[in-house]
Order: sequence, then C-alpha cells, then structure tokens
Amino acid sequence: MTSTHKPKRALLAYCALADRLQKPNAGLMEALMPFFAPVCKELAGKMFDATQFSDEVAHRYGLRIPRLAVLGLAEQLEQDGLLECVSGQATKAVYKYPPAQQIAEEEVPAVTELEIDNVLTDFVAICRTDEILENLDDEALHKGFLERLLHTDSMQLLSRREAKPTTKRTVTTLTREAQVLDSDERRELRLDFHVAQFLLDLKLQKPERFNRVSDIAFANMAAEALACFSDPANSPASLTGFSVYLDSPLLLDVLGVNSEYEDYGKELLEMIQAANAKPLVFDDAVAEAETVVAARLAVARSGKVQPVGPWGVATPHVLNAMSNQVGAQAAQRGIETRADPTLDLIRRSKETYGSIQVSMDKQMAAWQNEEARTHDQRTVWSMLRIRDVTTLRTKIRESQAVFVARNTVLVRIANEAWRTWLHEAVRHSRDTAERWAPIAMSDKQLAGYLWLRNSAVGNGTMSRARLLAHCSAAIRPRPDVKARAYNLVLELEGKEAAGAVAALLEDRDGERALMRSTRADPEDVTPERLSYIVEQIKLGAGEFAAARVREEGRIAAESKQAQHDAEVARIQQAAADETAKVGAQAESLAQGLAQETLQRIQAENELKAAQDELERERRQKQLAAEGKFSEAFDGAFRLYRRLRWQLFCLYGALLLFALLCTEAQVQAAIVFALTMAGFWFFPKFFEYPLRYLALRFMKRELKRLDVSNMLRPTEQPDFGDTFWAKVRFETIALAPESVAKPASQVSEHAAKQTAADVS
Repeated sequence: MTSTHKPKRALLAYCALADRLQKPNAGLMEALMPFFAPVCKELAGKMFDATQFSDEVAHRYGLRIPRLAVLGLAEQLEQDGLLECVSGQATKAVYKYPPAQQIAEEEVPAVTELEIDNVLTDFVAICRTDEILENLDDEALHKGFLERLLHTDSMQLLSRREAKPTTKRTVTTLTREAQVLDSDERRELRLDFHVAQFLLDLKLQKPERFNRVSDIAFANMAAEALACFSDPANSPASLTGFSVYLDSPLLLDVLGVNSEYEDYGKELLEMIQAANAKPLVFDDAVAEAETVVAARLAVARSGKVQPVGPWGVATPHVLNAMSNQVGAQAAQRGIETRADPTLDLIRRSKETYGSIQVSMDKQMAAWQNEEARTHDQRTVWSMLRIRDVTTLRTKIRESQAVFVARNTVLVRIANEAWRTWLHEAVRHSRDTAERWAPIAMSDKQLAGYLWLRNSAVGNGTMSRARLLAHCSAAIRPRPDVKARAYNLVLELEGKEAAGAVAALLEDRDGERALMRSTRADPEDVTPERLSYIVEQIKLGAGEFAAARVREEGRIAAESKQAQHDAEVARIQQAAADETAKVGAQAESLAQGLAQETLQRIQAENELKAAQDELERERRQKQLAAEGKFSEAFDGAFRLYRRLRWQLFCLYGALLLFALLCTEAQVQAAIVFALTMAGFWFFPKFFEYPLRYLALRFMKRELKRLDVSNMLRPTEQPDFGDTFWAKVRFETIALAPESVAKPASQVSEHAAKQTAADVS
C-alpha cells in the first residue's frame, strides 16, 4: 500500500471530488483539477517534473499515476491555472508551478467534515480496545484506515497464508506449532481486520456514513480512471468488438464458487456486457478453475477433519454442479472460452522470451501453488501472443483486448512483461513502450474505465460492491482459527465441551462471533481469553443451538406417539368431517344473519333519509309560512299607520275649521272642547277601531295566503312595533314547548296543502 500524508485531508479531498463528479452535467477534468490543487500548492514556485508530481500525489492521496499519464494532464493543469508555461508549446512545453497565493484552496462542506470526523472517531475507539493497536496514535490509525479503504484488495489478511488447520482427535494428539508472526506483521493484520469489520458494521448500523465512506473509494477509482486512461470521455460508450479476458478467480466469482465475491462477480459481468464488450476466458483459465472446483469438491466429499475441522463442510451441491462443467456454466452466462494462442514467441526472440520467463519466475516465487503459477504465466504469454505490435496503440479501446485480474501483482507482472517484449523483442524505445496501452488491468481499473466510457454516469456502485466483497473475504471464517479454538477447548475442558463448541461453530453466526472475538488471529486464541471467546460463540450461535434442541425434542415427542398415530388420525378425520359440516351450517347461518343485518341497516338508512327529507321539506314550508305571516303583518302595520295619520289629519282639519269659521267666544269654547277631547278621549277611543281594522286586514291577508292558522285566536299583534313578527318567531324558536301547537298546525297545513297539490 502507498503511504499517505495527513489522511484526514485526503479523505476530505476524495469526498469533495465525489460530490463534484456526481453533480449533473459535471465536467470530468474540471472536477478533477481541484483535487490536484494542494499538490501544486505544495510544489509552488518549482519547475514541473512529472515524476515528482506523481510521487507527491501518491504521498498525499495514495494514488499512483504513471509519469506519462501525468504528462498528459499537464495541459489541463495549465488551463486550470495550476501550471504556468515557461517555454515551448504542446508536447515540447516546459511548465512551472505558480506561486502558492495564486492557487485557491478547495473548501469542504462542514457537514462532510463532521461526518468524516465521526467515522474516524468511531474507528479509533474500536482500535483502542485491541491491545496490539492501543499504543498507536490517532494519526497512524487514520493512515491505516485510509490506505485500506483505497486499496482493499491489497490487505495482507486476504493473502495471508493460513496455518495448517489440524484438529486433535484426543487430548494427547500432537499438532504442529503454528509459525509466530512478528509484531509489525501482526499489527498490520489486526488493522486489516478492524477496517474490514468496521466497514461491514457501518453498512448495517449507519448506512448514511457507509455511503459517504464508499464515495471515497468511488472517487479514488474515478480519479485513477480520469488520470491514467487516455481515452476521451466523450468517445462512444459502446465497446463492441472489445475482448475482456477474465482471470480464473474472477471466473469463479461469476460462477458463485467464491461466495464472498459472488454478488461482486455478477455485477462486474453485467457491467462488461452492458458496455457491449465481450467477456472471454482462456482454456488455461477454465482448466485452472476446474482444478480448484475438483479440489474443493474432493475435500467436501472426503470427510477428513483436516481442512475444516469437525464442524462440517460446506454443502457440495454447487461444487458438484460445477465439476467438469466450468466451461459450460460460463457459456450460459455469456462468457466464451477461447483456445490458448499458439504463436511461437521463442522463434521471434529467444533471449527476450528467456528474460521475461526468468523475471516472472522471480516475481512469482511467493506463489504458494505451483499449478497456479504455471497457469498465470501461460495467461501472460497468451496475452503477449494475441496483441498486435506493428502499430502503436496508446488507447485501451484500440488494443481490442485486455486481461483483467483481481491480483494486482499479476497485473503488474503482465504489463512489465509486455513492455519488456516491446522494448527488447520489437525494438521500441523505452518511452515508446511506455506509451503502449497495457495488456492487463485490475478489476478496479476496469470498473473505472467502464464508468468513464459510460460518460461517468452513476456513483460507481461497482466500487461499493467491490469494497464489501473484499471486506467480507477478509473476515471470512478461517479454518486455522476454528481449529485452534477447538483444540484449546479439547485440551482444557475435554472432548464433550469441544464437541459443544464444534456444534456451535456449525452456525454462520457462531463462526462470525469467533472471528470477531479473535480478530481473525489464531494467536489471539489463548487460555486466558478462551472463556470470553466461547461465551461470544454461544451468544452468536445461541439461537442456532436453541433451534437444534427444539428440533431434537420434537423428533423425540413424535417417536413416542407413533403407536397412536392411526387412531388419532381416524378421530381427527371424523372430527374434521363433523367440523366441516357444522362449519358449513354456521357459515350458512352467518351469511343469512349478515344478509338480514345488511337489509336492516339499509332500511334504517332509507328511513333516516326519508325523515331527513321530510324534516327538510317541513322546514322549508315553515319558513315559507313565516314569510307569508310576516308579509300579512307588514300590510296590517302599514294600514294601521295610515289610519292613524288619516285620523290625525281629520282632527287637525276640524280644529282649523273651528278657528277660522266661528266667532271668538264660540271659537274658544270649541277649541277648548276639542283640545280636551283630543287629549283625554280620542287616543283610547280611536285605538280600538284602528287595531280592529288592522287585525281584520291581517287575518284576511293570512287567509288569502293560506296561513290563517299561524295566528292564534287570543294572540294580539303589536302594530306599533315593526319588528313584532321577527321577535315573535325568534321567541318561538327559543321555546320549543311553546311552538308545539303552531308546529302541529303547520304540519297539518302542510299535509292539507300536499293533498290539495296531489288532487
């Protein structure tokens, strides 16, 4: 892994890059350039050197960009103000870094910085519980987290050679002592485990934070694709005619043999096919995959305890289906098998062939499996045979074929062999050989390349699937840890306790609890920690064990009552028939009752609707009658007022006649008499006839309007008050008992009116 400087700043820079890339209509190179601004500011005032720039990027971000790729970025860096052209132009230009004050610092949102702080704080808190990591400072833990997040495929825990998982048959059985690791290697393995376990826990418990962390892995993939691949981003996305040769581990991922990588392999295949590229495998890769499947199937069928211990083996039905059928299964998934090319490279350049072979033998000396080393070397030679060396092809798309592997070391070896062949056999200069498109890519590089070819659409779900796959593989149950736990329990507590632990480890949760409690380290299984480890296994697999006990109890209970099964079955059948009969009758009665209830509810609803309608009609007729009553009262009131004025005018005329037409003494006597009579007798004398005439007029109008029954015989309207009718109706409305009679009269009148209308 590449060492990084100030890991928190690198994490924030990757987050900012991911945010820019995921914006709609974002310019890819414009989004990438601010990512390099801190590097240019660090080198401010110096002359531009591609190698120095590449080293600084690797030191700051853990991202290695080839020197030629950096030279390809120089022009874009100049356009964004991160370089200044000193002399020359195009490929002959000489650049210089501008002063530091001319380079703007990239601002990271406070929310993002808080999220990263929380993630790092949680990770450090977990590492502090490990006695091996408790003395490391926060900066070192942050650095380890960043390096493993960016390069999960390079974790030592994935390639760690497991100790031979020999389990003891008895307490006195002797076993070979496992090799003791040095402190530095053990610390790195512990960091690998904690990072992998932390990311998986983050995915389950805090998905929002995991998405932010996975965006960092996506941004690293995107930055590498944008900086390293020379294909223009606006080139057609289709890769029709482009061949992608898969390595045998990737083939096993796609076929589901490697369970941790199954989902990831399927997504990788879908991504290749979506770009219209053609997934292929060599015959040699199929043969290697067949060997792996056969070996695993033989172990599963052998019943030996050495590979996986007494907790049993995986179900072999998947392996059995793949046995001698790898090529056919791959063809069903759209992966074609190609024969290994037979071009004789030795005749072309015997010395170069020998030089490449020696170099591969030296670099692959650490390969544990001799057959795997042979298969990998054959694959490299096959790629050298199918690539055209006559015309310079700098773009991956133009090369028409590429080999893809999860093993980054194998990718590096293949590309080094390719450049050696171009330089020594084809006689290209080293600079020209460097410019040729590589023959091999890692799966991460392929995912970035396909993302770039797809116009950079999406947020890189492939990088997220790859991250989860590597983390799951890193913490997978390890046979050597399980064997050591079983052996230690056997030595200290006896065979019965060891058998109980083995039974608990049959459950997946029990295995995970073992790996979590031991941090995937066999040396962590010690007598002092054994009780804690066993307790964690029991807690993890408790539900599994409880389910197993319940199943055994159920089987025992069924066996005890086997002699009564026939009689019970007969009784149950008779009871079932009777129950069915009663049930049918009950169902029929229930249906009848439901029907009657429904009819009753419908009748009640109809009755209520009719009552509401009658009440509405009654109210409308009552309002109409009240209007007619008010109209009659208003007419009588006007008549009453008119008669009073007429009487007043008559009296005034008589008084005026007495004043004008009689003698003084007679005049005085008449005026005195009229005045006394008008003051004492006339108001009371004329009030009765006026009210009588007004009441008579009102009754005649009520009769004409056919509402004569609204005025009670004893009721005397107050014709002196124009609001008497309104106050009367308000009083009736406030006193329901007082209007019982008028309401009945109105109802009777409404009935008569309805009968008249019908007639």
